[in-house]
Amino acid sequence: MSGDKETTRPSFEAFSVREGPENKSYFNRVGVAFPHKDGEGHTITLDAVPVDGRIVLRTPRERVDKMRKEVQSRRQNSERER
Repeated sequence: MSGDKETTRPSFEAFSVREGPENKSYFNRVGVAFPHKDGEGHTITLDAVPVDGRIVLRTPRERVDKMRKEVQSRRQNSERER
């Protein structure tokens, strides 16, 4: 089974979410979720367990897209300041 995980990319990343000041959320990656071969479920592998027990699953693509948008926004803001 561990060989399957090495060749398959996770379909979700698992995060512990902590609320911070100014309504900001801080995501700490605590694991991943791999799809079953039959497509009927996932196996979740955790490196840590949040104290509050709340785990958020996000697709890796969502995270990458969000980071790209933030970088693009920062660039536009710095260009405006010039």
